Order: sequence, then structure tokens, then C-alpha cells
Amino acid sequence: MIRALIDTNVWVSGLLSSRGAPAQIVDLVLAGQIIPVVAPAVLDECENVLLRPELNLPRGDVRTVLSYLRLPGEHVIHVDPGTPERVCSDLDDDVFPSVAIAGDADYLVTGNPKHFPRSPGRGVRIVSPASFLRVALAE
Repeated sequence: MIRALIDTNVWVSGLLSSRGAPAQIVDLVLAGQIIPVVAPAVLDECENVLLRPELNLPRGDVRTVLSYLRLPGEHVIHVDPGTPERVCSDLDDDVFPSVAIAGDADYLVTGNPKHFPRSPGRGVRIVSPASFLRVALAE
């Protein structure tokens, strides 16, 4: 099964609209068909962003996603990446490649690939939601 770190912007897009690649990725994660890789900093960012009033995301959907991601087990990989390396154009994004590597993720899925290094290392591929969805559906 595919392991992926899903960037916060993909969760937001997937909860804002029930159509498109991000929404399908959210559905696949919650169906247990993709194993998300997370860390405390990633979970905190997700919670802070998904609960922003201005996004007006459905509270029930947000609670479902956050509850799912907070429960460690075979369905979610929780890691402690240590101190992230400075590799992204946006300092706040540095944690994501570190978590992906620490969690042995296959992919880092983001709507902002330009913020990330071309290859963070250890075979982690940085891809758009649409590219990732093609791979995930082919599995």
C-alpha cells in the first residue's frame, strides 16, 4: 500500500469541494487505501488550518479527518522527524520533507510543489494531487 504525506493544502482542497483529485485523495485515505504519514507538527498545522472560520469547512468532515489522522496504527504512520533540514523555499514547509523521509513515505502530495526541493531524498517523490491520484488508482 502507498504511504504518503498529504500536505495541508490538499486536505483543505479536498474538504472544500467534493470533486477533483484532492477530494478523491481524502476519500481514499479515509477508506484505508492510502497510508498517510504524519507527525505532531503536521497534525497541529492541519488542525489550525482546517478549523479556520474563514474556510467554512464542514465541521463534521474536519473532525472525521483529524480523528482519523490522530489515531496511530496500521492505517496511519506517526513519526518524530527530529529537527527539519532547511530545504524548502517556505520555511514553514521544511517539516514536510523531514516527516516524509522519517515515515518512509513514497510520496509527498502537495498543491505547491514549487515550495519543495526536487527530491528530498530516500526515494520520496513530490507530486501534485492529480499525479498522485493516477498512481493511487493504478495500485
